[in-house]
Amino acid sequence: MILTVTANASVDKAYRIETPLVDGSVHRVSLCSDSAGGKGLNTARAVITCGEDALATGFVGGNNGRYLCELANKDGIPEDFVHISQETRCCVNVLEPNGRSTEFLEPGRPVTSADVESLRKKIQALMPQTTVVTINGSAPCGMTPDDYAGLIELIRSYHKPCILDTSGELLMRGIQAHPTVIKPNADEISQLLGRPVVSDSEIIEAAVELHKSGIAYVLVSLGGKGAFMVCAEGVFRGFAPKINVLNPVGAGDTLVGAFAVGFVRGYDAREQLRYALSCASASCLAESTGRFDPKIASELLEQTEVKRITL
Repeated sequence: MILTVTANASVDKAYRIETPLVDGSVHRVSLCSDSAGGKGLNTARAVITCGEDALATGFVGGNNGRYLCELANKDGIPEDFVHISQETRCCVNVLEPNGRSTEFLEPGRPVTSADVESLRKKIQALMPQTTVVTINGSAPCGMTPDDYAGLIELIRSYHKPCILDTSGELLMRGIQAHPTVIKPNADEISQLLGRPVVSDSEIIEAAVELHKSGIAYVLVSLGGKGAFMVCAEGVFRGFAPKINVLNPVGAGDTLVGAFAVGFVRGYDAREQLRYALSCASASCLAESTGRFDPKIASELLEQTEVKRITL
């Protein structure tokens, strides 16, 4: 089972409009869809779509929290959340006919130190039945970067792979706990190392540096251009297939979920990256965030290339 941890879960609302977004004007929404959201929920959805078992945990609260759990169950996502007194947030993604996406993300309501301890105990209790853990996204007020690092250390004490997909201080503190996998983009890797990282050679150099610091897999996302990966098996460059993107939101979460599936199935590094990129590409062809057609992913797998780079 793959356990996904979403400390800052949300009810995600996707609004599709028929005319380009214009500031200060009224827009009629032609299609609205609600999802159990937050990066870890999208990751769990991807894992299940891939055909593996997943369980979602994190914080939920209030009427929105109950609705989020209903949406998760409707999607077939098993959940075991810590229920708190604060209301779960909502996030809105406006999708325009030209393919542009604009997001409005509410902050997470505050959690207490007791809430954080409850989440820690929840994860600890689930460890015996868990194969891989993903820690995804931002944290609500009251949860610190040290709390994130503590969860990584807890998971590592059970000798289970831990994938950390976050940014900012959470990522900077998190890597000190040596998660198995991190997934920064070029901007985030620049922040981590305190220097500009722009060219391919600079990205590879930075990823190698982070790998040597104790991160087993450094997966640098390049969006539609694919990804670089540095691990014990070598340095790899993955090329995503060329597609007409419909909805890119959640593709990175699908990448993480499919990469976690690779651990469960025992894929080698090259195949793990190729599989993850094909699923992420397929998710860009679905209107609903974090979903994809496995048949399309299988077709795109044949068009996804991963090359080994010799340094």
